[in-house]
Amino acid sequence: MKRSAILLFGLLSYGVFFATFLYLIAFTGNLQATALADWLPGLPALVPHSVDLGGQSSPVVVAVLVNLGLVLAFGLQHSVMARSGFKAWLKQHLPAPAERSVYVLMASLMLMLLFWQWRPLPELLWSAETPLGQGVGWAVFAGGFGLVLLSTFLIDHFDLFGLRQVWQQFVGRADREHQFVTPLFYRLVRHPLYLGFILALWGGPTMTVGHALFAGALTAYILVAIRFEERDLARQLGDRYLAYRQRVPMLVPFLAAPFRDERADGPAGPRPSPR
Repeated sequence: MKRSAILLFGLLSYGVFFATFLYLIAFTGNLQATALADWLPGLPALVPHSVDLGGQSSPVVVAVLVNLGLVLAFGLQHSVMARSGFKAWLKQHLPAPAERSVYVLMASLMLMLLFWQWRPLPELLWSAETPLGQGVGWAVFAGGFGLVLLSTFLIDHFDLFGLRQVWQQFVGRADREHQFVTPLFYRLVRHPLYLGFILALWGGPTMTVGHALFAGALTAYILVAIRFEERDLARQLGDRYLAYRQRVPMLVPFLAAPFRDERADGPAGPRPSPR
């Protein structure tokens, strides 16, 4: 019964994450106000709030403070729960295979809070007027989110979101050790998942004050989070990760020769990006 409950919890947590991720795409791109709504008539009802539409109207100073507070709350949850000390503490109070699912669920709930309470600041900063400019903007937006999703599969999507852990305990199989490898984009940049988020945040054909605040605050969080993440990875992996970090740029590709690790094998990536 306990194994089944843990598995069910992991599946539900993943389902909440997946719905939240889809909403994040719509929220960032204001998709309920695009031509996509012509193909999906129910989209405006499914996405009542986005970065520029819906939500409570507030004075500029109040909106900025509330929005920054929401990003800060998400960032604190996302970073504190990712630290090894907190994970060890959580495993003492919960079944260890559920730790990752708890993290995924809490991150999803914090994003839901951000979606719900975000205060739009719709003043326009720039807008692509030509079809070419609009197409490039949407290509960057879609490509960014596509890179995010592909990067999760390169480093083991099911482990990253807790499904592998709860399934392993359900079938009574011992957890395997992760191998350090650098598949595809991980040979060009150390954090393709974060790069994808940055592209998606700043992509699209228009940019408002609120959207720029959203993209800028989350980009700043990403840059801070990378420092903590890489410190943990260096501690866990030692010289191999230090050599990788020295040779491969953090976010901008082609600043160094592609990394090759002759000793690496196995399907899992170096896991530098999830948290």
